[in-house]
Amino acid sequence: MNVYRHENINNANRDKLQVVTAKENQIKSSGLKKGDILFTPSSETPDDIGHSVVIFEDLVNTLFSYHLMRFRPKISLDLLYSHYFCNIPSVLKQLSNFATGSTRFTISVGNFSKVIVNLPSFEEQQKIANFLNAIDKSIEKLITQIDETIKFKQGLLQKMFV
Repeated sequence: MNVYRHENINNANRDKLQVVTAKENQIKSSGLKKGDILFTPSSETPDDIGHSVVIFEDLVNTLFSYHLMRFRPKISLDLLYSHYFCNIPSVLKQLSNFATGSTRFTISVGNFSKVIVNLPSFEEQQKIANFLNAIDKSIEKLITQIDETIKFKQGLLQKMFV
């Protein structure tokens, strides 16, 4: 669910993850490293496949669930850009088109590898990611201001009708 909700998974919140036992070969094959991208490969609808999260730091003794698909890029990608490019409509549309099923839709590793992503230069990736990140931070500030204003209003209304 962490991936589905697009939550940041890092060493600071690792203690909130489920604890499991694993063999050494499972730790090696399913361990998470900086730059890994986790995807949800199944859902009840094809349009809901492909939620993703980028791992921004090495996570020792942390494994991804067999319910997920890991993509480990072999090329140099800006991590913050990776956070955004996986969620653009053209990528999500391809994932949806490759999904198969009737009551539960899934995408295979083979079909996943067919997804085409146009990548700008590394420098351009950084510019795009920084710009989108700045917008996200502005949105977060506005949401906080709205929440605080709503609480303030509720407090005023409560005092008015006491």
